[in-house]
Amino acid sequence: MRTAILFQSHFFDRWAEAAFNRLRRGAPSNHDHIVLLHLAPGAPAPTRLARVPHHIVRTDELRSMPYPTKTGGENWNLWHDGHTDLLLMHFWLAHPGYERIWSIEYDVAFSGPWANFFSAFEEDSSDLLSPVIFRRRDLPDWLFWPSLVTPGEDPGEDRALRSFMPIFRASRQLMQAMDAAYRGGWGGHIECTWATCAAMRGMRVCDVGNDGEFTPPQYRGRFYTSSRFDMYLAPGTMAFKPVLYRMGTRRDMLWHPVKPFWIGQEARTTLLAWRSQVAGVVRARAPWLLPARWRAPGSFSGPRRA
Repeated sequence: MRTAILFQSHFFDRWAEAAFNRLRRGAPSNHDHIVLLHLAPGAPAPTRLARVPHHIVRTDELRSMPYPTKTGGENWNLWHDGHTDLLLMHFWLAHPGYERIWSIEYDVAFSGPWANFFSAFEEDSSDLLSPVIFRRRDLPDWLFWPSLVTPGEDPGEDRALRSFMPIFRASRQLMQAMDAAYRGGWGGHIECTWATCAAMRGMRVCDVGNDGEFTPPQYRGRFYTSSRFDMYLAPGTMAFKPVLYRMGTRRDMLWHPVKPFWIGQEARTTLLAWRSQVAGVVRARAPWLLPARWRAPGSFSGPRRA
C-alpha cells in the first residue's frame, strides 16, 4: 500500500535535518519520506533541502487553493487559524496516488525507534489516526468549535469531533472527502474539520493511544499521554504547551512540542504569553479598551501573520 510520511516544517536547518533523518531511518523503508516545507513568497529554499526528497509550499500558493472558506479573509493566519492542513492538501493535489499519508510536524519526537510506532498501525484500516479525539458534547467550550463551518450539514454534538493534529494519518478516501468538503465551503481549524468530516462521511476515526472513547484496546496506555480536557492538554507527553527542549525518558512514547532552543523565539513566546494574560484581564473587565480585532479570545496572543 503506497504511503507517504511527510515531515512538516517551516525551516530546514541542521536540527530539522537530523530530526527528519531519525524519522526516515525508523520509518518503514517501503514508504516515501518527504520534507513538506512552508516558505514565504520569495524566501530562498534552504540549501540542505537538496539532499532530501521535498515539497515546498509558499503562502501565496496556499491562499490561491480552491477552498474559499479556508483561504479567504483579510485577517487570515496560517497557524493561529489552524490552516496548516492546507500544506498537506497542496501536497496531495500534486501527488494523488498515495493510499495513506502520515503528516508529522517537526516538533513531534518519539522516544524509541520510529519503527515501533509505525508498525503498530500497518494493519489498521482507519481513515483517520490521531491523538486526543473527543466529541463536542464532551467539551462544548473548546476554543476552536466556533471556527467549524459545515454549510448545509449539521454534525450535532455527537459527530462534531476534535482531534489533535501534530501527527496523524489520513486515508485516500478521507483526503478526497476533505478536498470535496473544502471546495464546497467547509472551513475551520484543522483540529475540528478532519475528524468531523470523517465522522459525517461514515469513516473510521481512531485514537492512537491514551485512554479515550476512540482508543481501541490494543492502543490503550500506549504511545502518548494527555489531559484531554485541559486547554493545553497538559500534563502529558502530547500537549500544546509547555514547550519541551528534549523528549522524556519513558520508552516508545510520542512527545510534543519538542523544539530547538532559540533565544529570540523564546523571548517572543514569553512576551506573547504575558501580553495574552494582560489582554485576558482587560477583555474581561474593560473590553472597550481593546480594538475590535483583539476582543476574541486568543487573538491578542496570536503569532505574526503569514
